[in-house]
Amino acid sequence: MSAEDNRKANNTGTNFRAILDFVMGTVYLGLAGFVIYSRHFGTIELSTGLVYGMAGLLIVYGGFRIYLGIGRYKNGM
Repeated sequence: MSAEDNRKANNTGTNFRAILDFVMGTVYLGLAGFVIYSRHFGTIELSTGLVYGMAGLLIVYGGFRIYLGIGRYKNGM
């Protein structure tokens, strides 16, 4: 395997990881929206502080995963 083949294989793995980070970040943001939505419509009975605390953590982590994915994608190109 030549150096060019190694670089292409590594780039493919990096791009896959970047896309996975972006998708999972979007899933976490969607889950945060669902948690807030369920609080307002009574689907899940949780205290207000717990709901907003969980949603806040999910938003922060989801944003971090998206940021990580964008950074990996730019570095992999």
